Amino acid sequence: METASQVAGCAWAAWIGFNLQMVAFAATALPAHQVHFDGFRARLPASLPTMLAPAEIAAAVAHEHGHGRHLHNWTNPLHRCLLLNPGLQRRRRQEIEAGVYAAAGGHGALASALRKLSNHPDDVSRAERL
Repeated sequence: METASQVAGCAWAAWIGFNLQMVAFAATALPAHQVHFDGFRARLPASLPTMLAPAEIAAAVAHEHGHGRHLHNWTNPLHRCLLLNPGLQRRRRQEIEAGVYAAAGGHGALASALRKLSNHPDDVSRAERL
């Protein structure tokens, strides 16, 4: 007969497996409908060249590489595996970190790319600060 701790351990292992499958699914099966870093590479939608200038695309890719450099796409699933909510403040900080990474690489077109890709208040605010 299984004890409560064995059942809890099995449930937690299943939760970890689910999160790892979601990372793999996002990296391999989902179409890129927005610019994002999937944990392995920056993914770009096919329509991006019609929306952004080449310098803006380079800035967006550098921003996504900033997420990779700071391991955001691995720490967020890790938090979920530990049953922690990454939270809005953490996500905002991660976006700022990735933006600073892109700007440090000389990608000044990030602000204009952000303005073209999103009208979310957080993105508008970040674009104004860049």
